[in-house]
Order: sequence, then C-alpha cells, then structure tokens
Amino acid sequence: MRQRELMRKKRAAERDLIIPTPAHPSRRLRCEADCSLWLSTYFSGKFFEAWTEDRLAMVKSIIDAACYGGDQAIAGPRGEGKTTLAILTALFLMVRGLSHFPVVIGKNADKAKKEVRDVVEQLQQNEVFVADYPEIGIPFQAVGAWSSRGRMQTVGGKSTNIVIGPEFFVFPSIALDQLTGWPKEIKPASNGQVLYSLGIDGAIRGTKYRSQRPTLAIIDDIEDRDAAASEAQVAKNADIIEQDIAGLGQSSERIPRVMLCTIQNRKCIAYTYTDPKRKPSWRGKRYRKLVKAPDRIDLVEKYIDLRRGRKDDDPDAREAFAFWRDNKEEIERGSAVSNQCSFGRKTHADGEPMELSAVQSYYNRVADVGAKAVSTEIDNDPPEEAGPMGLGITPALVESRLSGFARRQLPANTVALTAAIDLGKYNCHWVVAAWWHGAGGVIVDYGIAQVYGTDKSMDHEASEPMIYDALLNWRDELLSREFVDATGTRRAVDFCFVDSGAFTNAPYKFVREVGGIFHASKGQFPYHRKTKSTTTCIAGDNLHASKLPNGGLWLYELDTSYWKQFVHERFMTPTFDESNMIRRGSLSLFSLDENQRHSQYAQHIAAEELVTKFTEGKGSKTYWSVKDTNNHWLDATYMAAAAGEACGVKLIAPSEVEIQPKTVSSEPKQSQPKPQPKRYQHGNFKTRQGGWIPKRRS
Repeated sequence: MRQRELMRKKRAAERDLIIPTPAHPSRRLRCEADCSLWLSTYFSGKFFEAWTEDRLAMVKSIIDAACYGGDQAIAGPRGEGKTTLAILTALFLMVRGLSHFPVVIGKNADKAKKEVRDVVEQLQQNEVFVADYPEIGIPFQAVGAWSSRGRMQTVGGKSTNIVIGPEFFVFPSIALDQLTGWPKEIKPASNGQVLYSLGIDGAIRGTKYRSQRPTLAIIDDIEDRDAAASEAQVAKNADIIEQDIAGLGQSSERIPRVMLCTIQNRKCIAYTYTDPKRKPSWRGKRYRKLVKAPDRIDLVEKYIDLRRGRKDDDPDAREAFAFWRDNKEEIERGSAVSNQCSFGRKTHADGEPMELSAVQSYYNRVADVGAKAVSTEIDNDPPEEAGPMGLGITPALVESRLSGFARRQLPANTVALTAAIDLGKYNCHWVVAAWWHGAGGVIVDYGIAQVYGTDKSMDHEASEPMIYDALLNWRDELLSREFVDATGTRRAVDFCFVDSGAFTNAPYKFVREVGGIFHASKGQFPYHRKTKSTTTCIAGDNLHASKLPNGGLWLYELDTSYWKQFVHERFMTPTFDESNMIRRGSLSLFSLDENQRHSQYAQHIAAEELVTKFTEGKGSKTYWSVKDTNNHWLDATYMAAAAGEACGVKLIAPSEVEIQPKTVSSEPKQSQPKPQPKRYQHGNFKTRQGGWIPKRRS
C-alpha cells in the first residue's frame, strides 16, 4: 500500500509542470499595450508586412466590440488574411482578459476545425510566444497531440483543466500562487479562457462551455460564391446572424458582433451589412485595394492589352512585364493602393520578378479575370446585376463589332468625318468617326491626349491652362493624321466637338483662337430644346447651338440621353447583313492586329446603360445606371455622332425604315379609278385635310 502511494506521488510529480518566468517581461507588457505590435511580434510569420488602414480598422473594431459592445461590419479585399487576423486578435483578447469566451464563425464546420488546429499548433510550436507566455505555451506543449493528457495535467499540484477539442480549446487555469519567482507586475494570462470556432452551417444556437456563455462573436467571411448568389441562402444566413448569433450571450446581454467580409454581389450578406443606410447599427465600412487609379490610364490600358494578347511563345506575358518595368514610374504616377505589399514575390525563369508592385498586381488581375471580378472581390464595389432591365450592352459585345477597315481607313461612301474630345484634369479622351447617309458609322480612330503639369492639389480653374495646352497639342496631332478612304482619297476631319461641360475657360479659349472645324459643346440632361432665333440655331433634332454673350461664341448643346442611347443602339446592331455588307444603322470599330483588343474603349462604352426599373405601385422609371465612372470614350463617341448630324448626315436609328427612291416608268400612265373616301362606323367621311364631313341624309 505504501509503495503504491509512493508511486502515485511519483507519477503525479512527473505530471506536475514547472512554469518558468517570462523570458522578456518588458516586451510582453509593451506588446500587450498595442494589438498590432503584439501580432507582429508573436506571429511575425503571418504579420510581417506593414499594417494597412483596413487591417488596423478590423483589429480596432474587434477590440472595441469586446470592450464596449455593439456591432461592426467591415469589407476588405480578398486574400488579405482576414481569417487569420480574426482568430489571432481573438487570442489577444483572451490573453489580455478582455474577452473570456470569443466565438469565431466561418463558412463551415470543417474550416472551423482546421482553424482551431492551426492555433493550437501555434501555441505549441511558436518559440517566441512560448518564451513570453510560458503559463500558456508549456501546458499546451505538454498535451501535444494527445488531448487526453490534459485531464491529468497539474501545476503546483493543482489541475490546469486544459482542454483541446476539435472545434474549441480551453486555456489552462493557473493562479499566481502556483508559480515560483513570477514577476509581480505580470499576472498569469491563463485563466480558463475558451475559444470556439464554428461554421455558419453548424449548431450555433446554445453554444456554451460548462456554465460559460460566449462574450464576443466574430463573423468571418461566411459566404462563398454559391451562398452569395442564392437569395434563400442569404435570407437564411441573415436569420442566423440576427437570431442565433445575437442570442449567444448571457440572457441579460446582447453579444457584441463583428463581421469581417468580402463583397461578392449587391444581394449578399456582406453588401447589406456594410451599407450604413440599410444596417446603420452595424456601422459598415468598405475598403478598396485600389484607392486611386494612376494618372496615365492610357499606359495602363496598353499594358492590359499586352498582357491579354500574349503570344503562344510568351505564356507568362513577359513582354507586358518588360513594358511595365521600363515605364513603372510613369505608369504608377498618382496611384494609391491600400496595401503596398500585396504582390507576388516569386522570381521568373528569366531571373526577374513576376510582379513589381501592388499596382501591377491589381491590373494583372484586371487583365486576367476582368474588371468586374476585381471591382467586386478586390475593391468591394460590385456592379449592379439584377433589377433594372437595359439593352444588354456589354464590353464583349462592343469589342466584337469590327468593321474590317484598318485604323484611319474610311469607307468609300463616307459623307462626313467627325471628331470629339472629352476633357479631363489628367487625360482627354478623343474619338474620330466616319458617317454616311442611312448606313451608319465606323469608329476609325481614338486615343488619349495627356494633360501635363496638373496634380490633385489643383482645382478645375487652376488646371485649365494645362488643358488648353493639351488641346493645342492634340489639334496638331489630329490635323496631321492621314485618313484615307477605300479609293485612296485623303480626307480631313469636317467637324469636331470640344467638351465644355466640366471645364469652360480652356475649350472656349481654344475654339475662339483656333476656330475652323472646332466647336464648343455641352451635354444636357434633361435636354431643353430652344426655338430658332437670332441667338439660337437648330442644328438637328437633338442638338442646337446658342450664341454666348461673351465674344459671340456658339455653344452646341446636346441631348445627352438621346445620343448615348443612340450609340448603344448602333453597337447593339450586328455589323454585317446577309450580303456581308455593313448593315445600316450599325456602328463598328476599326480592326486591330491579331493580339490587340479594344477592351478599354469597350468598357468605357458600356460604363453606363439606360435601364428601366419597375416598382410595384409606382410604375416604370427609366434612368441611366452608372456601372463605372470611366465613361470618357462614351462621351466622346456620342459627341462625334451628334457632330455627324450637325454636318447634315441623316443618321437613321436601326428601327427606322429607309425610304426607297421612286422609280420612273417609261410606260404610259393608265387611268385609274378615283379612290373613294373611307367610310367610318358613324357614317362620316374623313377629308384629306383631316376634317370630318357629316353623311348626307336621304
């Protein structure tokens, strides 16, 4: 019996852990005062990059919710490590004693189990953490892969009550009197705290550990693509958030909730909960990766075309990479991203990097997966997908409308060659189009005139002198270009509109001094047509010119809605008819080399769409839906179309029937019976003038 007792005490002594003092008490205290420093210090393998604004906001939101309560929803770019951030920030709250029982809720139960395993491995294998938090790290190391060892584990002869389960773990409970030589300024961080990781598809309601209830809910990226696209699943998840998760806390308290998410469409949970108008109590915030686009968007567009048009012997688009490398400073000028470190660090077989910057990485994704996907998952700004009905104009459709003519080559029957330029603070987008009676038009050239010398500190008025200089340079370039028709005849531009909507001084001065084919124009929405007078000239059905009082300049005012819809309808019309001739009422683009595309131009054309939305009880409402603010070539194209009508070209719409000319017959006319007036139901006859003659009574 005595021997048995001795052996029992020996085994108990072997199981009893000796916890050393923290290796760096001052480092531990310093890090506990700053969560981002704590994460970077103890989990440097995961948080080695500079802290971005959106990541700091996520950390602060989790801590504020734990300390003060309330709800917070934050949408950040995909691939920025939100899940790791959520789990380890919850660990920080436990170590600091700010939240005794945080619950992290993700997409599914399998993912939740993996997250718990990853954290447990960190607590066992992270040497820096174990050195400064031995009261947590050593008990977890002693358990190892055998969770059953926790039941017999002691410190100072008292059970630690450590538990490691598939979906949760419990910190050891170790009091100060169980530790030898422990610094007085540091209290043990192991007080039986609990961390649960659950799936949104699992049993959330009633989650607790023994008598403890959760103190904080972190909702982490609960939607995948299928869930976000299903209205039923979205409604189900919303019910879980508002009922099951909200009710996790003590009966007398509402549990604080923090949602970290990525937006996938305009119907999903993430979009709804980050909208302050729809969910004001959640204080929603959305963060973009691309905070500001580069000034030289023309160089970006050229890079995208090079990357998309990679050749068979260049599968990794190294030609495009070389273009970015050689022009990196100029391409990226003026740009801003939320995370400068978010780009690939791998090296290509040629010895150079795969990517040079976060800006290049962003536009690589634009080129590879499309602007819509990047706008949705990287910038948290998805385009509208459902609800209003429009013509169905898309960038892909516009790109497909190719005339077969080369750049600056005109159809033989060209009646008018028009141009237009849309002014901007940094770039001016221009278009040249050929038109002919009845048949339609061809975009024969387009491009960007860069404005040099402007910066974001300048207001519109201060930047107008530089815009004026850009207009002069563009005029010289435009007039020097050779436009040749199919017969070899050289043609000059007949009429050009210069936009004066946002800027007035520069275009007015330019038109006054240059004159000739250049005319100031301004879009009107809604359009108010004026009657003809000494100061008003009617140039067409949907445009007129008014004489300005200062200097007698004529300003053409255009019906913005009509001409934008006009451009869209013509691009929607197939380019060729059954005889392989250019179809009347169509609009098409000049053809490019095999590896080039009109992708950026096409995106501008489809950036806006006239849609009709029906609301029950209110009827239908028609309005322009702006999908992208980069619509400058759309503006230039509709102005060039209006210029065609100003030149006297009859630009029929696709639905109009072309009037066939009368044929003169050589045969003598035969006498025809005189047609009788049409008899109507009430016995009256309609005259040629439209009046009514009563039926003569018998």
